[in-house]
Amino acid sequence: MKLSARDIEHLAQVGLEAAFAAANFIALQSDQRHTTTLKTGVESLATQVVTAIDIKSQEIILNLLEDSISTYDLGLISEELEDDQSRFTKDHFWCIDPLDGTLPFTEQRHGYAVSIALVNRTGESLIGIVVDPYHKKDYIAIKGRGCKVDGKSFQIDPVINNKLVCHFDRSFVQSASYQSTLTQLEKIKEQLYLSELQTVTGSGAVMNALSLLDNRFGCYVKLSKSKIGGGCIWDFAATSLIFEELGLYVSDSFGKPLKLNKKDSVYMNKEGVLFSSNSALFKELINLAKFKE
Repeated sequence: MKLSARDIEHLAQVGLEAAFAAANFIALQSDQRHTTTLKTGVESLATQVVTAIDIKSQEIILNLLEDSISTYDLGLISEELEDDQSRFTKDHFWCIDPLDGTLPFTEQRHGYAVSIALVNRTGESLIGIVVDPYHKKDYIAIKGRGCKVDGKSFQIDPVINNKLVCHFDRSFVQSASYQSTLTQLEKIKEQLYLSELQTVTGSGAVMNALSLLDNRFGCYVKLSKSKIGGGCIWDFAATSLIFEELGLYVSDSFGKPLKLNKKDSVYMNKEGVLFSSNSALFKELINLAKFKE
């Protein structure tokens, strides 16, 4: 089904309403202890851990998106649902992470968010929505129409400093490639005449990316690897569009456009992911692709 500009605008508001509803629910649970269970088939704890809050958040979102799915003949993929493959038969699909950053959420600290995107069959995001319950902040991007933060048009005004600030997933610190990656980043720091390399870990993929908006020289690096993991399409579908609409830089770790509707896997381990707030830094980061986890 072809979507008009008015359809896209309407779906953006529907998606934002769903994200707000889920985020408000999550915020009410943030100071409580939660029982976790572990998924199988992936390595890192951050990818394995799931709670009843993830499931309830997903339920809230799907209830609010249900009418749009039938009205606009949309497909669906969501982290806590089995992939029904509708994303390959419908022209567009909702791509949902009902609680990205479950691990920091259970540890009662920031780094988690609700992420909803509308993606077309070719793997291009048309709508990207993120709500951060901890900081009570929302982001919405519509392809070709820019990005709004907290309902207002947003332009990057990063903190001017002389640091190279690199965000990593917590599991990467334990990987065989971590030290060699740091060595390469130190070289990049010198090439860009920066004074300090600062590494940050602990957030989910969504907030790892959006945290770069506060840094002039910021990056979020996920190198390619053979083992299943590396985040999933729902981790990047919304934030990648937000970055694009802000004129920032996102690709796989080899500098190619992200594939957000792959037929072989929902995981991004073979490609890796790069986000950057600076063009010169982004070009240098692509050279890191030869260093795999």
